[in-house]
Amino acid sequence: MATRTIKQFSLKAFKIILPLILLLCLALNLGFGSLSPVKAKDGGKEFLLTIIHTNDIHAHDEPYLYKGKMVGGLARLGHTVRDLRAKALEEEKNVIVADAGDVFQGSTLYSHYHGEVEINLMNMIGYDVFTLGNHEFDDGASNLAKQLARAKFDLINCNLDMSPVKKLNALVKPYVVKKFGDQKVAFVGAITPQMELLSGGLEGSKLKAKGDTWTAPIKKQVEELKQKGFDKIILVTHCGVDEDRELAEAVPDIDAIIGGHSHTMLDKRIIVKHDNGTSTTIVQTGCYSRYVGQLDLVFDDQGRVNTKRSFYRLHPVTEKITADTDIKEYVATMVKPLLHLRHEIVGFATEDFGNKVRRSDSAIGNLVCDAIYELGSEYGVEITMHNRGGIRGNLEKGPISVETVEQILPFDNFAVFSSIKGSQVKAVLEHSLGGAIGGKFMDVRGLKVAYDPEKPRGERVVFVQCQDKSGKWSPLDPDRWYKFGINSYNFAGGEGYEFKGAKDIVNTKLRISQVLQKYLKNHTKIQPQKPNRLVAIHSGLLKAKAQDKISLTGVAPGARLAVVAGTAPGVSTIYNAFPVPLNNASVIGKSLKADTEGRFDWPYKKAELSKALSRIGGKEGKKDLWLCVVAHPPKGDRSAQTRTLISNPVNLTVH
Repeated sequence: MATRTIKQFSLKAFKIILPLILLLCLALNLGFGSLSPVKAKDGGKEFLLTIIHTNDIHAHDEPYLYKGKMVGGLARLGHTVRDLRAKALEEEKNVIVADAGDVFQGSTLYSHYHGEVEINLMNMIGYDVFTLGNHEFDDGASNLAKQLARAKFDLINCNLDMSPVKKLNALVKPYVVKKFGDQKVAFVGAITPQMELLSGGLEGSKLKAKGDTWTAPIKKQVEELKQKGFDKIILVTHCGVDEDRELAEAVPDIDAIIGGHSHTMLDKRIIVKHDNGTSTTIVQTGCYSRYVGQLDLVFDDQGRVNTKRSFYRLHPVTEKITADTDIKEYVATMVKPLLHLRHEIVGFATEDFGNKVRRSDSAIGNLVCDAIYELGSEYGVEITMHNRGGIRGNLEKGPISVETVEQILPFDNFAVFSSIKGSQVKAVLEHSLGGAIGGKFMDVRGLKVAYDPEKPRGERVVFVQCQDKSGKWSPLDPDRWYKFGINSYNFAGGEGYEFKGAKDIVNTKLRISQVLQKYLKNHTKIQPQKPNRLVAIHSGLLKAKAQDKISLTGVAPGARLAVVAGTAPGVSTIYNAFPVPLNNASVIGKSLKADTEGRFDWPYKKAELSKALSRIGGKEGKKDLWLCVVAHPPKGDRSAQTRTLISNPVNLTVH
């Protein structure tokens, strides 16, 4: 009897509590899946638009290994897009599928078919809107026009003048209007303001505006649409997250930006609020067919986005996703002529080479620079560089095939050697470090570089050291000529680099992918190097005090600290992970902590310094010891404001 009473009470309580739980989930934007506002009927006050989107697929048409797991591929991505569209239509939602550019370039399928496969796949998947990316022009604007003639979806761009290429100009419109019942939504396309620096295949096409005024054509197009009565305007851009923010702030009438180019995986939407009470939502899915984005926008009767009612989610494309048969079979057919490339093994990686998007040197960038350096040995090369934008794909643990190398280095860029002055080497480094960690960022060989990303552009290099043939490191001499190696794209001005005045130029006939293949055949087993060539520091954090102590300021309150000693300025690694601006670095003080104001004073004894100098290999009679401090965020704090900071080095005299 008691048990029955308890069950009855529990059932009644559950019936009371369940609605409260559901209301709470809606209030917190949690729910059991996406927040799905009901489509407004004609005359209703709300309008819901679901945008399914991708960007920077880069011809990753087949699944591939990433961090030990198979991901991506257009058969699974296509299934995800089709499934999301079908579900949205079943729920009577308004839905559109968009891609934000760079579907070309990045695999042997693209290199062989020059975009035919990717356009056919987009048709099969059912895209509605596509904006051009810079890599769509890699094989020239005429090739792009030829491939896009197959497209069954709308092509949009408003800030690139393509009139010199008539066939392409006829295919691409500045915007397209999509109708949903009595509602109209305008979709406007835009491309990166760096376009002319990034592509040599424009064939006379050019940006309508660049520099400080680059947003003007886009703003003008949006204003024209507003004057025509459009109150719902979506941008599909291949500009990058930073530029999308700039657009959102400059043009408040943009409701949302479906972005690409910077390969940024935004697992949360960015919302830029405007003074007039409106907002712009920015989204992006990353790259290489790993995610599909879903943005549910809710508009009120004035055409303003209700951000609280709207919803955003990334759908991962993993091996758990069904691969649609028609797409899978098409890709398998098209890849048959290329299968021999994946069967030819040229080397073996003992470990994964990790992510190339880092503030220090990357393992895969170091590998490419080493390969160019080895090729250039007969020219007496001392310094080599390679831009990160020229490196695609990932290098995972295991056998390395020719196909893998071609996917990592897919461009028709060739090794070039020359002589340039030290002052020009520094100018190249300043240009490399003059922005975000993006395509123009250079990995290096033969240099050790410390830079301060908080300093003004053009003044970020703190010191540069160069290695001579005996292995000795010394400061870069601005007046000395150095033997230098790089790829032909950057040497010819790609990414805005300048090599005017270079002499003794040798243009090889070896593509960078062939240079790496040759290197791998000479070094059959390779492993990733620890970062010891480039280090980002923060100047002015550390000072040596006369009263026998060092003082640190400007770090996060409660930051976890390590004091590091070295024999001279340079770059080496501690804990097999962190680069520091010292040669022969060793941790001599740990388990230390900043105070509540982000300060730290470390009193030292001369005997301690002498002992440290001896431990790190200081020469007898040498009295100089260099120190820096690495400040890690307090435990549990992973915010961007409290990321790991590395101080400037300071010099102490050991008596």
